[in-house]
Amino acid sequence: MRSIKKQQEWCESQVSKPTQDWSNMCQSFSRQSLGMGGFGSSAKIAWSNVSQKYKVPITKASDSSWWASIPQGSLIYSTHGTYGHAWVAMGSSKAYSTDYKRKGHIDVVPVDLPGWSSIKNATQGYIIGAQYYEKDGQHFFGVTSDLWDGYLPPLENIVKGMQNNSLANSATWRLCCRLHDIGYGKSTPIRYEQTFPNKNYGLYCEANDEDPDTFTEAIYNDIFDQ
Repeated sequence: MRSIKKQQEWCESQVSKPTQDWSNMCQSFSRQSLGMGGFGSSAKIAWSNVSQKYKVPITKASDSSWWASIPQGSLIYSTHGTYGHAWVAMGSSKAYSTDYKRKGHIDVVPVDLPGWSSIKNATQGYIIGAQYYEKDGQHFFGVTSDLWDGYLPPLENIVKGMQNNSLANSATWRLCCRLHDIGYGKSTPIRYEQTFPNKNYGLYCEANDEDPDTFTEAIYNDIFDQ
């Protein structure tokens, strides 16, 4: 599964260095952008298969403010014709779409697809969060925006934070950010205010059968993908 940041990087790479021919593969492109399985064999079927709670319906096709409000990372769906169309929101009223400018290719396009009036007029809305899944039978994991800045915190500083619950350092902040990014808890940690994230770490330990009272090098490597 890709975060929204990684999704956008992948889409950008497909514009100049496509990994396959994308002719009539809009639904495949959209789901692959998030690194997840398809909701159906076509965009039209996928839209009908997604739970209503994950859908944001369109107001009307001529509503420019609705189009402008579509958040980055969303998958947009039209049910025009036999198969429909799906495309990926880039933010700032832009998107990534198959076949719009170049047949079989991905390009950056206006989010409302001017010139494709039939597809635009049959747009149903967008989805975000539909890729959430139950990983361990108890906790929901899914696409997030990355909080972790990519810097590896010293293991010893994380351990110090674990041993002293009043200690707020960059290491405990980065640990909380990373646990959030990989699906263990929802957090908005503030640097130099975030102490050891007991709740997030507890969820990780529960899902991975680890002792929440210890923080080993093996756990560190697993969390930070080393």
